Amino acid sequence: MKKIFLLLFLFSFISVFSQDKNYAFRLIKDLTSTEMHGRGYVNKGEKKAAKYIRKEFKNIGLKSFSKNYFQKFSFSINTFPEPIFVSVDGKELMPGTDFLIECSSPAISGTYDIVWINNTEIEKEKYYDLSNKFIITNLKQKELANLDLPKYKGIIKLSEKKLYWHISNGRKQGDYVSLKIKTDAIPPEAKSIKISVQNHFFTDYKTQNVIGYIEGKIHPDSFFVFTAHYDHLGRMGERIYFPGANDNASGTAMITDLARHYSLPKNQPDYSIIFMAFSGEEVGLMGSTYNANHPLFSLENIKFLINLDMVGSGSDGITVVNSSVFSKAYSSLVSINKNKNYLKQVKKRGESCNSDHCPFYKKGVPSVFIYTMGNECSEYHTPDDKAKNLPLTEYENLFRLLTDFILEF
Repeated sequence: MKKIFLLLFLFSFISVFSQDKNYAFRLIKDLTSTEMHGRGYVNKGEKKAAKYIRKEFKNIGLKSFSKNYFQKFSFSINTFPEPIFVSVDGKELMPGTDFLIECSSPAISGTYDIVWINNTEIEKEKYYDLSNKFIITNLKQKELANLDLPKYKGIIKLSEKKLYWHISNGRKQGDYVSLKIKTDAIPPEAKSIKISVQNHFFTDYKTQNVIGYIEGKIHPDSFFVFTAHYDHLGRMGERIYFPGANDNASGTAMITDLARHYSLPKNQPDYSIIFMAFSGEEVGLMGSTYNANHPLFSLENIKFLINLDMVGSGSDGITVVNSSVFSKAYSSLVSINKNKNYLKQVKKRGESCNSDHCPFYKKGVPSVFIYTMGNECSEYHTPDDKAKNLPLTEYENLFRLLTDFILEF
């Protein structure tokens, strides 16, 4: 009878943690669905994601600093909601696979001659008129700038590697079109490009952070904070979108799962815990910067802030950015991990302004940024960063490490 009870207990224990991971998978699947449009700024994808997260926060029972969990702000951003067409010498290229259009690019439509520039030893008189032409090059940006070429209609930058997109340069609209194209996607010495791109530039795109908290039972006015950005790159034209499973539906799922954990009466913390899901990270840390400059609570009352971004792997452990600055917290994570044998390693890294911890760190808030390591999760800013490709290898062990850290702290 005792053996049966023990087996049932162990099964129940395992099921609880398995269910946490299943909950995370559900959140990630929903956040990366086509209905969310890549959680960007085409078709209001980030607004749909924000409403979804708000619903989860409300169902969990988090309290809100505002009436509806939202902290609204705005910024400028360039978008591409319409169909995009590119062909080189009559061969149509596939968006996302063969080419990407830089987010700063303006609208364009037409057929243009291509001029190849493959080295820095050129006769400039050959390029006296590029005003209605595309240049194509494998030169680095600095090398190209040193040539001091006349203005061109567009530029094609060749890449041997898999293409990845970013939108941080989309806050301003440029004077020319810029494309990244896989080297093997176009013929050598291509002569012409046919292109059709329509853009929509928002000068004041309104978006929102999603913020909720659990009140501490002993120290309600002192806070631990978990943050993650829920936005991603969105759509580039009608045909493709960037799901952003690892970046950063994974971190969003984990802070939501942590919120659910601490919402249970038996897990109510001594200190209040705040959960902040930021918009605009991919544009340039916009949401976290706005919150740090317009806090809904006193930043001086934050005991510690942990930012989670890209936590979908873990076979090689985790990296803790800013751990060289906050050595006591880092030592605590290392000690817990060693005693519990959770992860392969807890790697130290110095300060870096590479995610949403940075605006708070600059304000004097003790802040670290944690991401997982492992080759099993290699997609970054591509259309293949999908939920079905996300292993969540060490999700449960990272979850346990974080809750143990808060308990010990």
